[in-house]
Amino acid sequence: MRRLLAVGLLALAACSSGDEPPLRTEPQQQATGRVQGQLTPFQGAGQQSTRGHVLPSGGPSLQEWSRLVSRATAPAPLPGPLGGASAEEDALPGEVIVRFAEPGLSAEQALQRVELPGYRAVHRGYASEYLHLVAFEPEGRSHRKATPAMTGQLVSQLAARPGVRFAEPNRRVRSHAVPNDFGFPFQWHYATLNLPAAWDVQVEAPGVVVAVLDTGIVFHPDLAARVLPGIDMVSDLANSGDGDGRDGDPTDPGGDLPGGGSSWHGTHVAGTIGALSNNGAGVAGVSWASQILPVRVLGQQGASSFDLAAAMYWAAGGSIPGLPPNPTPARVINLSLGGSAPPQQAYQEVIDDRVNAAGAIFVIAAGNESLDATGVSPCNQQNVLCVGSTTLVGRRSGFSNFGAPVDVMAPGGELRQDFNGDGYPDGVLSTALDAAGLPAYLFYEGTSMAAPHVAGVLALMLALRPELVSAEAERILKETAIPSSQCPEGCGAGLVNAQAALRALQGVPVLEPPRLTVNTPRLFFAGDGTLPLLLFNEGGGELVVTASADGLPPGLVTFPAGATVSVPTLGARPLQIAVTTAGLEPGDYLATITLTSASGTVPVELLLRVGVPSARDALVAFVYLDEQGNWQTAPELATVALAANGYRYAIDLPPRVYFATAAIDDNQNGVYFEDGERIGFWRNTDSVEPIEVRAGEVVDRIDFDLIPYIPVETAP
Repeated sequence: MRRLLAVGLLALAACSSGDEPPLRTEPQQQATGRVQGQLTPFQGAGQQSTRGHVLPSGGPSLQEWSRLVSRATAPAPLPGPLGGASAEEDALPGEVIVRFAEPGLSAEQALQRVELPGYRAVHRGYASEYLHLVAFEPEGRSHRKATPAMTGQLVSQLAARPGVRFAEPNRRVRSHAVPNDFGFPFQWHYATLNLPAAWDVQVEAPGVVVAVLDTGIVFHPDLAARVLPGIDMVSDLANSGDGDGRDGDPTDPGGDLPGGGSSWHGTHVAGTIGALSNNGAGVAGVSWASQILPVRVLGQQGASSFDLAAAMYWAAGGSIPGLPPNPTPARVINLSLGGSAPPQQAYQEVIDDRVNAAGAIFVIAAGNESLDATGVSPCNQQNVLCVGSTTLVGRRSGFSNFGAPVDVMAPGGELRQDFNGDGYPDGVLSTALDAAGLPAYLFYEGTSMAAPHVAGVLALMLALRPELVSAEAERILKETAIPSSQCPEGCGAGLVNAQAALRALQGVPVLEPPRLTVNTPRLFFAGDGTLPLLLFNEGGGELVVTASADGLPPGLVTFPAGATVSVPTLGARPLQIAVTTAGLEPGDYLATITLTSASGTVPVELLLRVGVPSARDALVAFVYLDEQGNWQTAPELATVALAANGYRYAIDLPPRVYFATAAIDDNQNGVYFEDGERIGFWRNTDSVEPIEVRAGEVVDRIDFDLIPYIPVETAP
């Protein structure tokens, strides 16, 4: 019966879409809105046997998703929008961050100085001795809630008050991110960062504390020995998810995804920084012996900018009225989060104070919207290191934000790709929990995954030179970065080169002879294409490398920029490799690139696939949560993304808040969302985001990837 229903839904969707390309730019009816986008199915070397991402834990199971898109249920409206906001909509109504000129004001004193006619003021807490959060409720109004317009007026009035340095809205801040699987041989991202060579310089950072301001942390055997007592800085009871406000328990209760699912985002970030390493199990961290200070700031609805400012201040040793002092102040503060907003004065005050007074270094993810990061805070603050994301081959990840605020890049992955041909999507592998709540190792993608790589490298740098300050650290990382990872959109100085940064910090001549290494021993081409291979010189003096190809007919493998590359001392340069399949029969081929230099030869395998399995259409379904919290959909809420149309799609939907999902019936048995088949969610699997559809409007660029799903293995 389930198979018949799935086929019926697909047939109905196909009938509604017709044979024309679904790329109209205006909704058919003003009573509906249009959603349109494009899917990217995973095409990897081991597509039929790979482990892909896990489903969002705590949400519908694979079987439930299958049943969901297989039934036609009458829709029920949601009471209102759930998110996906602009900077104005991200402002929390009526809440204002006030920076007084005088330190140490009591709650009563602060309220006396911000009294406004027509409003009742409530003191909500402290972010430092100067920063206060005040909520204003209109008096004599039935709704008792301030509107965004009211909030803007409140900010303007309070900013003009004597004794107030500045006032700004308290804004919503969200995590950046994405998912899946297991072991150091699959942590390709470390070689791309040239981290193994850096470990020869400095491998441990036992006295360095790195704060992870995120969703909190859960127990994981690969992390437990590294985790310090932290704090829960989420002050809003409605957002907390654990039944209380600020307290000394930074445990991640989960529930940060739609329908109660959990990303375990903070645990994944922490694992990249400092998972137990060289212990024969699990995964490695960037720093083998740094300490992790978990600071929970992201609740079930993200974070507020006020809580985030408080978390930044406390984590770096600042004193906050009403909170115990931090006994282990962090030198490095990682923030894999952000929101759409101009630079915030509250953030800048905290950052400048802690950088100057405590020697703190703030590392911040650039964001995952493929937009200019100028409008993303706190990445756009001064005195911080804003980090964008690169792929396995050192290019900007398609989702990564860019622009002037970005200082450097680091590996953040791209799950749609399998450039090293290991059969796994090219995500960042780190610690998390699986769908059953058990310790696991999962591949995620995102600038959230890029930032902790830099935080970990900074921990190694601080272990080598404890007096290192933020400006000097930024200068060294930029001067030693790999310039080939710069991009036209703006990718800062390029990809961080961990070994070069540590050697520059040592400040001694490089006496070792040139030595060639590469970022990956294997490249996978799914048809014609050009990919860069990063060549590292881990010693001193110029290293001249010459490439040759064997295993395929002459002319099928070429080097468009030349077969010889000169790599400077402790530097990296790309070798461009182009493959054409002209004249080859369908099938898989293996070739070898031999790299010859004064340090010897290094082989690199080329895997080439000619002719992919017949492309299959994808089912795109839009689902929503009804008033009882149950997932719902209907045939008219689904369409087909035709393979012949490049997997582009468009659909007219009644106004409502939806979540988008898609699947390919790879085994052609009429059932979707089965083990081994490609599935996806918008925006991505560990950050499923709502889409608000309004009548007469078009929501464009709802693009996402379809990744093979296989049940994840738990940690041994």
